[in-house]
Amino acid sequence: MDFILEQCDHYFLDKTWASLVPVSAFSDTLQQTARNGSSSYLPLGPETLSTWSQLVAYLPHPPLPLDGAMKSFEDASLAYAAPAISAWPRTYLPRQLISICTITLIGVHLLYFITATFSYYFIFNHEMMRHPRFLKNQVKLEILTSVKAFPGMMFLTLPWFQAEVMGYSKLYDGADTYGWTYFILSVPLYVNLSLYSRVAR
Repeated sequence: MDFILEQCDHYFLDKTWASLVPVSAFSDTLQQTARNGSSSYLPLGPETLSTWSQLVAYLPHPPLPLDGAMKSFEDASLAYAAPAISAWPRTYLPRQLISICTITLIGVHLLYFITATFSYYFIFNHEMMRHPRFLKNQVKLEILTSVKAFPGMMFLTLPWFQAEVMGYSKLYDGADTYGWTYFILSVPLYVNLSLYSRVAR
């Protein structure tokens, strides 16, 4: 999940979060810190903020990023001519949780409907639908039951995904961590251990 989240952040979540929780929404904090010479972001006045930004201003957020190079209110104003930045950085826990939940729900829906559609049209025996025990609208009921189960499944997997994103995992990104030999032999080693554990039972 850490790789998927990183890619999603890079391609579209950074922009999404910048529009949902823009740093400019926290204008009071920005004005104060910019005048104290500690912020590089534009201190907008409340009159220039949209209704959404005014609502967002009540959300909790981590300390806003600082840049010692920006010494004045005017420098901070000029610096924010760049594209929007989110007040919730990638490492902020609420952002990670919401992003993971969204990615997981979209992913499980895509996986389910793609595989179920393929299975229905190419594998499922349609003669079974004529059986007297086949319920009326059974396919629709099965789809609804599956879709209703997705949020519960998402909340059960969320702690594991979050732990992986935070680094509490034995997964590794490249062969340089343990070397190419372990990288190649880890697959048959895992398969053999799995088979041995089943036989031992």
